[in-house]
Amino acid sequence: MKEIVTSGTICLNDEYDFTYYIADIRYTEREDESFCYEITPNYSVIDLLTDRYFQGIPGLDLSLKKKSYVRENVVPVFISERTPGENREDLWKLLEECDMQYLNRLEWLIRTKTRYSGDGMYVCRPDRRDLRISSIDELGNRSSIISRKVLEAICAGGKIVTNDYVIDDSNRKSYYELFMAMYRTERKYLDERRKIGISKSAKRGNYKGRSRIKLDKMELNSVFHEYEAGKMSSREAADILHISASTFFRRYREYKKMSQ
Repeated sequence: MKEIVTSGTICLNDEYDFTYYIADIRYTEREDESFCYEITPNYSVIDLLTDRYFQGIPGLDLSLKKKSYVRENVVPVFISERTPGENREDLWKLLEECDMQYLNRLEWLIRTKTRYSGDGMYVCRPDRRDLRISSIDELGNRSSIISRKVLEAICAGGKIVTNDYVIDDSNRKSYYELFMAMYRTERKYLDERRKIGISKSAKRGNYKGRSRIKLDKMELNSVFHEYEAGKMSSREAADILHISASTFFRRYREYKKMSQ
C-alpha cells in the first residue's frame, strides 16, 4: 500500500529565544484514505523546561513516558486545535497562502506563519541537531557566542561530542544548567551596565527616554562582515553588539543601503 509521510518537530522558544525541540511528529497518509499520527517526545529536552514555559502536549499524558504516542485515524488534539478543519469556509484561501493543493494538517502547520497563542508551541521541519568538535573553543572567541551555540544544540536535543566530553540525554540537564547560568550571568551584567549608563546620562540631563543606541563603528562593520560571511548568526551578532535582533537587522539594512 502506498503511503505519503510528513515529518515535523514540535518546538517552543524561551525568553532568550532558544528553541526547544520538544517532540518529533510524523503523519502517514495511506492510499485507502486511512491515516496515522505518531508523536515521539524528547523527554531529556522537556526536562529542561519549567512550568512557566511548558505545561505538556495537549491530548497526551506524558507522565506515562511512552516512547511514542500513536493515533490511528484520529487527529490528535495538538493538531486539531491549531489547524483548520475540512469544513472551514476560508479553507482554500488558507491553503493557497501556504501554497498547498489539499489539506494536510501537519504540512499546513509547518508552512503557516500563523502561531497558536495558547501555549507558544509550533511545528518546524526536522533539523540536524548533533555537534561534533574538538573543543568548544572552535565555536567562537567570545564566551557569549560559545554559550549560545552549546545551549542551542542542547535545547535541540542534539548530541555534543568533543575530545574531552560528550553531552547527551544522560547529562543534558546538568550541562544545560551550567551553560545557562553562564549565559544569564553575562546577560545580567550587560543589563546592569545599560542601567548604569542610563542613570549617569539622566543625571547629566542627557537621557530623555529610549533613544538610538550608539555603537562602535569599527566593531559594527567587523560584525557585519562576519555575519555576511556566514561565520555567525544574526542572534550571535546581536549578542556581541549587546542589542536586540530587531535592532541588529535595522542597523544591517542601514549598512547595506550606505554600501550601495
